[in-house]
Amino acid sequence: MHLGWLLLVLLGTARAEPITLDVQSVPFHDAASGTPAAGVRLLGMLELPAVSRDGLKLSQLSGLAWDDDDGILYAISDKGVLFHLRPVFHNGSLTGLTLLRAVALRDASTQKAIRGRLSDSEGLDILNGRNGQRGDAVLLVSFERMPRIVRYRPDGTPLGELPLPKALKDPGDYRGGNRMLESVCHDPALGVLTAPELPLAGRPGAEGTLYALDGREWRYRRASSDARLVAMECLGQGRVLLLENRFGRLTGTTHVYLRRLNLPAKPGAEPVEEELLTVFDRAHGYQLDNFEGLARHRGNRFFLVSDNNDLFVQRTLLLYLEIGEQRRPK
Repeated sequence: MHLGWLLLVLLGTARAEPITLDVQSVPFHDAASGTPAAGVRLLGMLELPAVSRDGLKLSQLSGLAWDDDDGILYAISDKGVLFHLRPVFHNGSLTGLTLLRAVALRDASTQKAIRGRLSDSEGLDILNGRNGQRGDAVLLVSFERMPRIVRYRPDGTPLGELPLPKALKDPGDYRGGNRMLESVCHDPALGVLTAPELPLAGRPGAEGTLYALDGREWRYRRASSDARLVAMECLGQGRVLLLENRFGRLTGTTHVYLRRLNLPAKPGAEPVEEELLTVFDRAHGYQLDNFEGLARHRGNRFFLVSDNNDLFVQRTLLLYLEIGEQRRPK
């Protein structure tokens, strides 16, 4: 083999090798500052380094999705980059993380990496992640700036844009370019669900809305008037787990809410059931940051990730926890 080609092959092989991240295990709760929330088991939190893979920086993570068939945790950044991660566990706790791959999401027309206003990817979910077949995953990505939901292969190849309901099509109907489709998930019965970070302009501030692509809408009470809906996970049978966040960049996150909604198949036929599962409060000893990503692992165990906004004063934190079934007041 020609020496030049040999060097290219060797370099390509080196880039393909997984990277064991130099993570730091950090406490999520300081017992000296308060009592942990009931019904939640904390199973490890890692601070991730801002490493680069093929020129793509592991930073500003805003969405997660778990592929149970291939054992991959996908993470999306709000710069249009998809990371393939493999978590490491010991005795049921999260202890390490391997970076397998980093790819840029591509534009369907040019096949080049999406840039500028097109690249503000925020929400992430997976199709075919638990069907017993490896290698057939399809990822759903929702965007801000230019609101849309696009299907992608895990290598960043676009498979087509999904049509939005009429209420979500016009960017002028949102409360700002950075307040658009922050979250997305797929329910086997209800289809793809999505929601803006804040209620649409003209909608009541205390009321949030989940949207199906066929035009159905479900209204619910927001956790707080200043909380943002930053992620959601479809649990099946119309159940949706919401991650809501009150974040102050200068003071740090003050509250993170995990709530579960039970959506009737026909909106309005019966009320949306709302359950407050837990609240993480900085005043009660929780080491919070800008948590924006959520994914179900197995059973009642979930991953959460924080968006560090690419600022040195914030951290990229990957949290692993188990949520009990006991209910708390709404």
